[in-house]
Amino acid sequence: MDYLTFLLAILHVHKDSFETDAPLNYHIVSESGKNVTLNCQLQMDGLVHQVTWEKIQPYQIDLLTCCNLSQGRSYTSKYPRQILSNCSQGSRSSWILIPNATASDSGLYRCRFSARSGENETFVAKLTITDGKADHQYPLFVAGGVVLLFAVIIIIIIVISCYRRRRRQKSTPFKESWDTKSKAANNYRSPISTTQPMEDTREDIYVNYPTFSRRPKPRV
Repeated sequence: MDYLTFLLAILHVHKDSFETDAPLNYHIVSESGKNVTLNCQLQMDGLVHQVTWEKIQPYQIDLLTCCNLSQGRSYTSKYPRQILSNCSQGSRSSWILIPNATASDSGLYRCRFSARSGENETFVAKLTITDGKADHQYPLFVAGGVVLLFAVIIIIIIVISCYRRRRRQKSTPFKESWDTKSKAANNYRSPISTTQPMEDTREDIYVNYPTFSRRPKPRV
């Protein structure tokens, strides 16, 4: 029973240690395959004897490097990833180099300066490694939007032209029917105009008709 309580206490301490309350100092975004450098600069006064770099995982904290600044000596860690770092005596800055970064290197990295008095200063950096596809997707998205816009404009032009053509087709029969009615009206008036020659003919007939004398014949 005491052993179980001891294990639960250890798990509780480790769980709390995985959570960092320190604010994020900076965020680096890089493409896969490139070398990434993370650095931190000591701000507090006083002698600092040790600086450590850690990677904060969801369920564990991996020690990347540990440097004794008073001796200028670096200690190796069991972290499987190759990490390069600087370690010089009396230095007030530190950096780590991640060669050929991959997506698995993304995460939170913590740099901690520790003094013998118990004071410490912490820096937290976030690293995001992309596969490089996001940069190519944006131009494709823009190009697709331009093509879609042109397609919409062409469709609108076609619809407007079809609408105008239909209006012209509807107005043409009306015009033809109006012209037909006008022609019919003109044809109806034409006989009236032709009556004049008939009257002239009739006058000619009456003119050419022989006239007789209306004087009474004398009686014998």
